[in-house]
Amino acid sequence: MRITGGEFCGRNLVVPKSDAIRPTQDRVRESVFAMLAPEIGDADFLDLFAGSGSVGLEALSRGAKRSTFVEASPRHIKSLKTNLETILKETSSSRSEVFVADAYRWIARYVGAGFDIVFADPPYALGEEEGYASVLATLAERGVVRAGGVFVAEMTAVQRAEETPGWELLRDRVYGKTRICIWRKEDEKRSE
Repeated sequence: MRITGGEFCGRNLVVPKSDAIRPTQDRVRESVFAMLAPEIGDADFLDLFAGSGSVGLEALSRGAKRSTFVEASPRHIKSLKTNLETILKETSSSRSEVFVADAYRWIARYVGAGFDIVFADPPYALGEEEGYASVLATLAERGVVRAGGVFVAEMTAVQRAEETPGWELLRDRVYGKTRICIWRKEDEKRSE
């Protein structure tokens, strides 16, 4: 696995050998970041269910100002931190922050400035069980995504994008067994 574009293009990433992790494929990451190109420059990026950190590191490589990583597994955190140290060694470590936490609980308790882009790639079974309507509602309630910001979800191709008040579905694309959906958080002032 490697970074597919930007400043760190071609750099290899450590991925834990585990059935519990399913890294976002290079071609899917390339497609996601092609869709996010107008949003990524100087963005505050949040990578939920971060695993090895490949998506958040890709965001940094492509111009994000900062990436925050949330991952519950200590084993995956070890790989994530190795990747951060290896990739960001020549740049400021202030460009990243890591939280060892369950992503659902983390967003439910979030207090702080909203992120420009939030990416979530939970285990497919968990994503199907939880759905995204409740996640989108929590992201809006807690201010995790700023007004005008975007939420990107990676899910199984058979799962459907959910319509959710306060969010506009921008993209719904299938890549083999993977579906990528991108929603924009509506600006409350504009919707009044």
